[in-house]
Amino acid sequence: MAAVIYQEDRECDRRLSQYFNSTKAQWIEVIKAMVAARGSCTSHNPKASPGFFAWDAGITRMRQIFCREGWEAGDDNGVELIISRDFRRKVTVMNADRGVCDPTCSPRNRTEKGPAAEKITDLNSQLDLFRREHPRESRPDAYDLWQLCVFDNGTDVRAEIARPIEFRGGYYIGYSERIWILRPGEWERIAVSTSSDEGTDLDVAVLRK
Repeated sequence: MAAVIYQEDRECDRRLSQYFNSTKAQWIEVIKAMVAARGSCTSHNPKASPGFFAWDAGITRMRQIFCREGWEAGDDNGVELIISRDFRRKVTVMNADRGVCDPTCSPRNRTEKGPAAEKITDLNSQLDLFRREHPRESRPDAYDLWQLCVFDNGTDVRAEIARPIEFRGGYYIGYSERIWILRPGEWERIAVSTSSDEGTDLDVAVLRK
């Protein structure tokens, strides 16, 4: 099934508000924290450090922002995330490849995932099947899982929020919906703007070592 892709600003803003009661600016704050954490690593860090630090900073900043607004911090079989019981949704963070914000291919995780990721993807697929077969009914026990997929290669940064429905060989390969947050070429404008925002819990420097 081909993913529904939202890439126009107005439609993206509408979906972010409808699905998560959020704004694009809030997700960009999470992305800035991830970029800063990855950029803080040097050649002396272990190879896995950039990805881990980016993921850790993303989860932390996401919780700082959204737990103020009624979301909860959660752990789903080892998958760290935030949960909205009102919206029946969960969101986690993923370091992704160049498929982010590319309409011709799907984002994939940079490192292989295990059974927990496959289980979550299966639950999304089962929920889609239930909705197709029972369009007038709901499943109050079910939560959609979404991922903030961030691609960062040191010069180009792109991001989208996507709902995975296909998983194979340790990698996400298909999504039902994709909402673009940071499109190709937009990061440069953000990076040269202020490196920190007054009143936030975390100062984010976007300079790289």
